Amino acid sequence: MSAYLHYRAGPGILEMIRDEGLDPTRIRVFVGPAGGPKWFVSVGFDRALISAGLLGRSAGRVILAGASAGAWRCITMACREPLEAHEKLRVAYSRNIFTAADTPITVGRALAQNVEDFLSPQDGEFIVNHPMFDLAVHTVRGHGPGASENQKIQGVALIAGALLNVLSPSGVERFFKRVVFFSGPEKPRFLNSSFRGEAVKLSARNIQKAALATGSLPYVVAGVQNISEAPAGVYRDGGLTDYQLNQDYCPGDGGLTLFFHYQERIIPGWFDKPLKWRTPPRATLTNVLQVYPGPDFIKLLPDRRLPDRNDFKKFVNDPVERIRRWDEISETSEVLGETFINDVESGRIRNLVQPL
Repeated sequence: MSAYLHYRAGPGILEMIRDEGLDPTRIRVFVGPAGGPKWFVSVGFDRALISAGLLGRSAGRVILAGASAGAWRCITMACREPLEAHEKLRVAYSRNIFTAADTPITVGRALAQNVEDFLSPQDGEFIVNHPMFDLAVHTVRGHGPGASENQKIQGVALIAGALLNVLSPSGVERFFKRVVFFSGPEKPRFLNSSFRGEAVKLSARNIQKAALATGSLPYVVAGVQNISEAPAGVYRDGGLTDYQLNQDYCPGDGGLTLFFHYQERIIPGWFDKPLKWRTPPRATLTNVLQVYPGPDFIKLLPDRRLPDRNDFKKFVNDPVERIRRWDEISETSEVLGETFINDVESGRIRNLVQPL
C-alpha cells in the first residue's frame, strides 16, 4: 500500500479498479463523513480533487453527499469558486473560540456565521442550479424529546436513542427522523421507495438553514427551526443517522462512490460509535472506493493523532495553539491529495487497492 494512503474497494468495483485503475468518468458520488475537526486531514485531498477537476470528469451528474462537516465540504465543492469557498470554511471553522460560558444558542450563532462565511446567497443560487453537481445534505428532524431545546430532555432522547439503537438502528427514528435536502433536476436514485426518511428539495431559500442544521449536534448546538419548504419542526445534525456511510448512494450502473475517510473503520450512525460490531449494510459498500490515511501519515500530525472536538476543551485557555495545530494538519494533509492524484494518474492504484 501507499505509505500515506490506503485504498479499499467494494466487491462490485474491486476487479474493475485492479484491471483499469480509477477511471474518473465512473465516479457518480462523493461522500464526506461527519466527525467534527477530523475533517482537517481531508483538506489536502479536497483541494487536489478540486484543482484536478476529478469529479467534473464523470460521464453524468455527480452527487456530493454528507452530514455535518462532511456536508459542508461538499457544499464548498459546488460553489462557483470552490477552492475559495473551501478555504473560507477551513478558516471559519478553525477560528471558532468557545468557552465554558457558551451555550447551545451562542454556539449555534457562531456556526450560523461560519455558514454565512463560506456560503453566500449568490453561491446558494448557483449550487441549486449547478450544471454538474447535485447535493444530498443529511439532517434529522426531532420528534418528542428529540425536538426539545431543554438539555435535560435532549439528554433523555439521546440516552433512549442510544439504547434503542443497540437493538436496531431504526429505533433512533423514535426521536430523530432522517431528512435529506437534495438538489438537481431529478431526485437522486438512492431516495427511492425503500429509503427510510424524508426528502426535501434544496432551494436558494432554504440552503443556508439546511447547511446549518446538518452541523447542529444536539446538546451542543441549538436546533434549526422550521426550514423553508420542509416539514415544520426542529432540524439537527444528520450524522445522528448518517454519521459516515449509511446509504447505497450508487446502485450497480457501472459507477462508483468515492469516499475519503479519516480512518479505516466505517461507522453507519452516530449512536453506533461504541458498537464495534455495527457496520454499514453490505449493499452500501458494494460500489464504494474508500480512501483513508495510513499510520505513516498519522505520525506526521501533532501528537500523532487526528484532531477532534475535544481540542476545544483541551486548548480552551490557549486557542492560538489549537488553531496553529489545525493549520499545521491542514497543510500536512497536502501530501494526501498529491499522493491520491499521482496514484490515480500513474495507475498505481491498481496494485494498491484492497478489498473493502
